Amino acid sequence: MNYLDLLQLLVDFGLVVLIWIVQLIIYPSFLYYNSNTLSKWHKTYTGRITIIVAPLMIAQIAIAAYLLLTKGTFAIPEIMALIFIAVNWLITMFVFIPLHEQIDTDSDDRKVQQRLVHLNWWRVLLFCLIFLVHAISFMTMDFLNI
Repeated sequence: MNYLDLLQLLVDFGLVVLIWIVQLIIYPSFLYYNSNTLSKWHKTYTGRITIIVAPLMIAQIAIAAYLLLTKGTFAIPEIMALIFIAVNWLITMFVFIPLHEQIDTDSDDRKVQQRLVHLNWWRVLLFCLIFLVHAISFMTMDFLNI
């Protein structure tokens, strides 16, 4: 068993748990704040959640890229996972960061908060797919004693 593969799986699982908490609890809760309270809380929230999410996402992409490049074979599951990770990074940067910035600018606009909840299902799906691809790969590797 390769410990880096296990670390990859643990990072992926941590992100899956985190994204479900964000999707089912944190983002919907924004709709219950009044605009003044949300404006204050949201800035605190984004700073704090970044401290947790950023290292995990950086670790996820770094480990996946490293393993893909060092294994010597370009297996379809690893390529798929890296594509899912890259897509997740792109939508985070170009969709979700701007949505959070809009909330900071205009916390009265409930449509932005609703879009955040609605569109975040894509990230839930991506994080789950990444974990699933890596879990299947890990179990297959372990089963075959690779």
